[in-house]
Amino acid sequence: MVSRFDQQKTKHQLFHVSLSLATILICMAYMQYRRNWAHLGSFWDSLVVPIVFLGEILKVILARFYGKVDDGVLTAKQRQKKNSYFTPRELLGGFTLQFLCTLLYAFICIILGAPVLGNYEQTFVLALLMTLLTVSPTVFLLGGGGALQVCFCEKPDFVTKCEDTALNLFKYNALGGILGAWAGSVVAPLDWGRDWQAYPIPNVIGALLGSALGNIYACTHVLYATARVYMTKKRT
Repeated sequence: MVSRFDQQKTKHQLFHVSLSLATILICMAYMQYRRNWAHLGSFWDSLVVPIVFLGEILKVILARFYGKVDDGVLTAKQRQKKNSYFTPRELLGGFTLQFLCTLLYAFICIILGAPVLGNYEQTFVLALLMTLLTVSPTVFLLGGGGALQVCFCEKPDFVTKCEDTALNLFKYNALGGILGAWAGSVVAPLDWGRDWQAYPIPNVIGALLGSALGNIYACTHVLYATARVYMTKKRT
């Protein structure tokens, strides 16, 4: 039996991955332009966080664009529940969720070796970046209530096929970012005497590169599935 090829889903996935990789490349180009990477830990003197924020917003807009058709398959009750997750109260809840996740990431950074009595701004910037790579996209897509359900491994019943595709791609982005930030901390204690070893530069770069690798893996997975369907059709 020939697998059904979903052209719209494949386009969505490839455009999503392209946006993710473009965001990381822009961040890297900006870092190379600034030369002095010490500014990466500054909230006001670095554009990395705004660039990542804009990239995640664009990916959510892309999911909304491809999800217009899918909204028609929802029942009236599902649409009502979905709309209720974007009321002012729920938007405030989504902001609170992201704030709490930022505090959680900051606490994890301190547990893993970040200075307790110093580098507050650097720890906040790293924690905020991790929140943007992991939790924020889901909040922007499903609202605070929907994101909270996803955090507890419970998918809302109003999630469309396109939104489910976006959530799976967000998962690769999040896992790559987390693993990359953790891997970046390995170089910090090494006695190399390099400027880029200062906290949180290796963690920020690691999070960005890990996110890129996660998206590259997602891209290869999509291309492999597409090629497999194409070869199956060619044989038949």
